[in-house]
Amino acid sequence: MPPGRFMMTETQEKTLFLSKSDVIFNLFYEENMRNICISKLLFFAFLGLLFLPACAEKGPVENPAEKIKLVWPAAPQEAKIEWIKEYKMLEEAARKGFWGKIGDFFLGPKIAHITRPYGVCTDDGNLLFIADTGSSIIHVFDMEKGHYRLIEGDENVPLSTPIGLTYVDGSLYITDSSQGSILQYDLQNKSLSRLISMNIGRPTGIAFSELEQRLYVSDTVAHQVVAYNRAGVEQFRFGERGTGEGQFNFPTDLWVDTDGKVYVTDALNARVQIFSATGAFLTEFGQSGDTPGSFSKPKGIAVDQHGHIYVCDALFDAVQIFDAAGQLLLSFGENGNRPGQFWMPSGIFIDRQNQIYVADTYSRRVQVFQYLD
Repeated sequence: MPPGRFMMTETQEKTLFLSKSDVIFNLFYEENMRNICISKLLFFAFLGLLFLPACAEKGPVENPAEKIKLVWPAAPQEAKIEWIKEYKMLEEAARKGFWGKIGDFFLGPKIAHITRPYGVCTDDGNLLFIADTGSSIIHVFDMEKGHYRLIEGDENVPLSTPIGLTYVDGSLYITDSSQGSILQYDLQNKSLSRLISMNIGRPTGIAFSELEQRLYVSDTVAHQVVAYNRAGVEQFRFGERGTGEGQFNFPTDLWVDTDGKVYVTDALNARVQIFSATGAFLTEFGQSGDTPGSFSKPKGIAVDQHGHIYVCDALFDAVQIFDAAGQLLLSFGENGNRPGQFWMPSGIFIDRQNQIYVADTYSRRVQVFQYLD
């Protein structure tokens, strides 16, 4: 045999010189076997999904109360506030069909992170709403079933900088600060519409009065609070720029209590002002400073079922609690990323069971506390 040459065996020759029909058959056979393998793989994946718990729709990754016990004030004083849990990451279960779940089974689920939470509220049931200004979305989480979905804008109804949230009878009302609009989301129809987009500069806080059936919105750059009916028709305004009673210097967050009184965070005046349902000034408390009971950068405000007033201070990284006369009762929180600590607490919401939800903005989470009767 000449150098550099090799001799094929009879079997190799037969393999090399296959007929065209043999080649086509072999290709068909290989493809068919590949499809069978994939089908079997998907079948067993499907069986696995049937017997797996509903992990694909878990919702937020939470740190439950059983793992840690935090109360304020500390012993030996009687505890009044208890840390319950936190919500940090949200699983994007709402967009997944069967094939999406198959993908999650092999590749792991896609996680929707909370990036810059501000407004927060519940429907006084199981739904938790989080306005995420960093992602221009609203996170919606069913705290009982563990289901999760998003509210997003589109080219017809954009959602850019959601700030304030309030829930009323199956609808979520949203202030979009940069768009200068108030949006309404119908939970049953899953439709987003623009309720108000005229004669308002930079809407931030929003609250609803069940007693008056009225929406109150703070227009921060106009230094006013605007009252609307549920159809979005303006009823009246109150406030102007200044430091006197009933005047504002960039009002931000709002709350309406069960008696219809309106609480306004007057941010750059470092105080809280309280008004009647018709906008008449009632009282105020707070001053600029770094001592307990003072404000440095007040933001979210809420009132519990006992009339206690809660105010987030983004610079103190704490929530201060006052009585109806504005006297400091308790403060909880400090700077940090651990449970019970804050890094710029912003929005706050208290439900009818006195459970307290705080948007911990720079820590990218919502922390939940309980007022202890």
